[in-house]
Amino acid sequence: MRKTPSREVDAEVTAEVAAELAAEHAGIEEAIRRESTLERVAAGRGRTRAVACRSRTVFLRSTAISRPFLRSTVLSRRPAVHQFRVHDPLGPDPRSPAVRGEGGQLQWDLSSCHILGPDGRPARGAFKQVNGSIYARPANDIPIGLALVVDVGPRGRMMLQTCFLPARERPYELFLEIARWLIKQFVEDCETWQMWNPALAQDAIELWERARGAFREALRCDDPMEAERLARRAVAAGLDAGEALAVHHADHLVSRRARRKAVSATTLGVCVDPAVAPNAASVAALRRFDVACVRTPWRLIEPVEGRVDYTPIDAWVKACLAERKPIVLGPFVDFGTTDGEAHALPPHVLAARGDAKRMRELVWGHVRELAARYARTTPLVIAASGANCAGWHEEGIDRMVDLTRTAVTAVRDVAREAKVIVELQSPAAESWRGAKGTAWPTSFLQRLVAENLNLAAAGVRVTQGASGDPVRDLMTTAGLLDGYVGRELPVFVTGFGVPSADDGGAISFARGVWTPRSTGAAAASDAVDDMASPIWSPRAQAEWGGSVFSIILARTYIEGAWWSRLQDAADGPRDGVLDARGQPKPVFARLLALRERIERDAKAIQSSRAAL
Repeated sequence: MRKTPSREVDAEVTAEVAAELAAEHAGIEEAIRRESTLERVAAGRGRTRAVACRSRTVFLRSTAISRPFLRSTVLSRRPAVHQFRVHDPLGPDPRSPAVRGEGGQLQWDLSSCHILGPDGRPARGAFKQVNGSIYARPANDIPIGLALVVDVGPRGRMMLQTCFLPARERPYELFLEIARWLIKQFVEDCETWQMWNPALAQDAIELWERARGAFREALRCDDPMEAERLARRAVAAGLDAGEALAVHHADHLVSRRARRKAVSATTLGVCVDPAVAPNAASVAALRRFDVACVRTPWRLIEPVEGRVDYTPIDAWVKACLAERKPIVLGPFVDFGTTDGEAHALPPHVLAARGDAKRMRELVWGHVRELAARYARTTPLVIAASGANCAGWHEEGIDRMVDLTRTAVTAVRDVAREAKVIVELQSPAAESWRGAKGTAWPTSFLQRLVAENLNLAAAGVRVTQGASGDPVRDLMTTAGLLDGYVGRELPVFVTGFGVPSADDGGAISFARGVWTPRSTGAAAASDAVDDMASPIWSPRAQAEWGGSVFSIILARTYIEGAWWSRLQDAADGPRDGVLDARGQPKPVFARLLALRERIERDAKAIQSSRAAL
């Protein structure tokens, strides 16, 4: 009998999920390997042997146990497959490279694809593309959503998700379910943010109605290709509506922030890459920011064990002190990962990953030396960053908490009055996917708080595109930041930014691209079939930076935000406010204008109160 696509993916996905379950519940596999021994023991002694199987007990008797029985017991409880259909032969992201697989079938780029559980967090599972559909099976029998980078026409390529759906025999239409999610999320955020007033929501309501109209047309359409085109139009309109709502909500709250909270000395900062030496243009730009976060990459300071060079760090510390600019140093240890691989640690540190004691000694010695060298320079330091990243799942949560504790303790060993920050990376945890040994970022933060490390604040890095996280829409970004409200620590956005140009690399392309929302005849929902490739540009960077900075400032529990880079490197990332020649980009003026607006509003309010 010829296998159907669902049977093919059922066999492959089931094997992957069953292997994961077997690894977690080793008793199952132990019972299978020792079946004959168990039978002999049970027959000789007349006893019952029990083996834990997914939180249940399977009783093994000499007359009832067999390998096929036990295997069928495990697989009979496997979750059902979810099928998401895409009618475009180039897949959900036609601009991404597709390769010919066996039988001439186009294999889509699903490197960004992952499963979401009902709580909105990445969940364990497996997926596969077969004949124009994506088949997904979660590790547990739960409703799931599918998240991946999709093409949204002129608006770019972004990470979007479907609603949380139960398994069923009929396939789901991928773009229809993404549109359904965006429409539903708009309603939820409108209620949460109290933005149903048309005077506040402005054009967001009209765009939402446009998305609903295209969604209804797609539901009624009998032609699959035309229905998918209408669904993609609904996605584009829903995306525009959500982003417009997030921006209008932020604008409304920013004007109120000045009445409730004074502008702090850390409202707008910038991160400095010591690999780019200070020059006249970069120092002049630095003056316009409230605070400078001088990065201290271990890989740059000690590329080879024992060869330490602080010259690049010293140069920037000297420049900041000359300008009397407040300094934040760090992270002293950056555990950040790209596609699961640590990118900021030197080779000799990565070589010690398998040796917990050696790793702890290296972290302690490096952090203590850095803290001692700059103890009189600044009390503000970022001791550790990215310990929540999924690339360290083999080490486990306990070990990553221990390494973070080691870094914090090493700082305090030489600078007892230091104000220590711990930074989280990848706030959406796309690479986590429910893997054992890691945790959702806010859960990891709570674990650190429970350790009584006496942290001064928590930092969150929100960098997207290029070498950062996959690009997300503004409404989702705002929702991720809302997850930090009510925490027991002050919160800083210790790095936010996007590039102003593509670097042409495969990783950069896979992260997606964001372009500003157009209006009128050029609206994205009306031009969804336009296949002109959207690219990062200085204008897109400025629009994103201004919108996200406004979203950050609208949340009064966030003390300040620091742009991810001061100046581009000649052959490096392009997310600076200055290009490699030292020329300011549009994002520079956009950020300063928003900061000045808040200061102006605060002064006007203070003057009016004084007059009363």
